[in-house]
Amino acid sequence: MSSSESPYGVLPTDLVIQILARLPVYSLFRCRSVCKLWNRLPCEKHFVDLYFRIGPKGPILLLEFPESSAFLSVDRFRGVSAFSLGFVNDKVKIRASCNGLLCCSSVRNRGVYYVCNPVTREFRVLPRARERPLTRCQPEYEATLVGLAFDPVSWKFNVVLAGFHRFFGHRPHGEFVCQVFDSETNSWSRSVSLMHDEFTHMNRCQVVFSCGLLHWLTHSCSYVLAFDLKSGVWGKILLPDEVLMTRSGSRVYLLELEGSVSVVQITGVWMSIWVLRNHDTEQWTLVDRVHLRCISAFAASIFPVSQSRDVIFMATQKKILIYNLKGKVWKEVYGANGTVTYPLWFSAYGFRSTLFPCHL
Repeated sequence: MSSSESPYGVLPTDLVIQILARLPVYSLFRCRSVCKLWNRLPCEKHFVDLYFRIGPKGPILLLEFPESSAFLSVDRFRGVSAFSLGFVNDKVKIRASCNGLLCCSSVRNRGVYYVCNPVTREFRVLPRARERPLTRCQPEYEATLVGLAFDPVSWKFNVVLAGFHRFFGHRPHGEFVCQVFDSETNSWSRSVSLMHDEFTHMNRCQVVFSCGLLHWLTHSCSYVLAFDLKSGVWGKILLPDEVLMTRSGSRVYLLELEGSVSVVQITGVWMSIWVLRNHDTEQWTLVDRVHLRCISAFAASIFPVSQSRDVIFMATQKKILIYNLKGKVWKEVYGANGTVTYPLWFSAYGFRSTLFPCHL
């Protein structure tokens, strides 16, 4: 379109759309009142896809405070601001995050799950996995693992609930029950596997969707447990040899790195960041090694909770720090005042603003 055909006089419409797609989401929504075209853009598929491809990719950290059911958003550029999921009309807790969508579980009604986009304030209530009342031997009562996978190409999402059968008064045994929700069919499927893995709280919270698989780190820190959404099969991916040889006395965490599976290992005052380059060959690459001398006082109690190519978010009991990987600079971006019942890393989730819908 020529400039003479453009309603903006000087800039072609296509160029204006390219500019809008690069704005932070809060600026984009402020611009919706300019004209009808700008108002409907965030709802049009071509713009939603464009915004995902070229829009701001900087990570945002969502902090949940279980004792007060409050949320905060920590943005490296905008700082700290209040964050609300009140549009869901239920008291919820975040269970997983993927490509701008959140999977939340109801606090009041166990077994009720939501998928929502806090940017567009759209949400979808998932049907219960079973019609009969839930019991303590069902994994959806309090699933050991909860995963959310959103495909930005097809706009389809899956929710995975997995856990061990645990009859009342008994320890869990090896039957690992997995239930998968499909947004296209609006239904659940169920499978049972034999498994004896254990998971810490951090293992459960740090789930990564990549290459059609959901990934969790096991308590032993010897491999990544991967669930193939297409085949419904569980698999194992060994960690890098260097991590396996030094995991005694170190701490290992699973994070996403812009669509890839990443492992962060903290050994003493060193932090190593690895990325899984090839699922088939289980090839890992060391992308960075950071000395923690500037925060040596926190080295034993700091946890990586989100990252990008440029920065990594780290959480302690009461502080959120950002490390700029290029500038080699640490910065405190949030400090909790007063007594904190739960440490900040207990319920911190990486998030990226997108315009994807929950309903197809």
